[in-house]
Amino acid sequence: MNIAYLISVYTDAPQLKRLVEALHPDAQFFIHVDKKSDIRPFTAILHGDNIHYLPNRIHVHWGTITQVDFQIALIQAALAHPQDFDYIFFLSGQDYPLWSVDRINTWLQEQNGKELLSGVCINTPQESFQQQQALYQSFRPDFNFPLIGETWNRKLGILYRKVMHLLNRRKKLTLTIDDEQWQLYKGADYWAISQQLAQHILYTYQKHPEIRRYFSDSFAPSETMIQTIAFNSPQWATKCLLWEGEYPGLAALTPLHFIIYDPIIKIMDESDYDTLINSGKMFTRKLVSGKSDRLVKLLHQDSQK
Repeated sequence: MNIAYLISVYTDAPQLKRLVEALHPDAQFFIHVDKKSDIRPFTAILHGDNIHYLPNRIHVHWGTITQVDFQIALIQAALAHPQDFDYIFFLSGQDYPLWSVDRINTWLQEQNGKELLSGVCINTPQESFQQQQALYQSFRPDFNFPLIGETWNRKLGILYRKVMHLLNRRKKLTLTIDDEQWQLYKGADYWAISQQLAQHILYTYQKHPEIRRYFSDSFAPSETMIQTIAFNSPQWATKCLLWEGEYPGLAALTPLHFIIYDPIIKIMDESDYDTLINSGKMFTRKLVSGKSDRLVKLLHQDSQK
């Protein structure tokens, strides 16, 4: 299998190194380091012909369009590479595989071209979606006025959201592309897709600037933009993983990862080993150097069996 791993990272260079070393040695790794972070600890300990750091880095604000910007930049970098890929993965630097490379290869070959991208339509009358709908109907622009600093930009964004709420202004849960009404779909940041679907996503995003305009003031667009493009395509929707029924929660919409979100993202350690091994998932997050070291050792030992 020819694999590309797209990885977003902002901290913990040793953990990133452990992640990369646990994956396919012949894969290509495309890495975006948040512009707020010092890139030197990463490049000092992780480098090679298959390690590609994005030169134009983005100052990332969580939950804003800046996350879409680095998603697109990473996809562009992978598609510009001369190698063709069977699957393109999107990971966080704080992930770690629960499966060996051989098991990952075997499982991917068994998928028969399935796109490992989950999504659920947000625009539904079911009561369990009301909280999600409220999030995505609110206007959340990413203000970035250099003179007032990051804290005041964030406060300005909160004020804007409250004013729009008081004025009873709500974002639509649909957008119009080429005179067609698209539904808003939600999934997770982490997925694995074919090179052909990645090309379709990039082409559609670049062809239709109205897509970026819609998501530029949306909540967590990194969890919705790619899903919305894929699931509104007749060609690709049936190849992806559509979730129907009650809202399942973000953990269930993350197709490859075991994650505990409630009440916050849990840092995994050796006490989670049995749960992770029995989860049936390919990856887990989040791992942190100094807190997850024993877990990494146990998982590494498993991969060598």
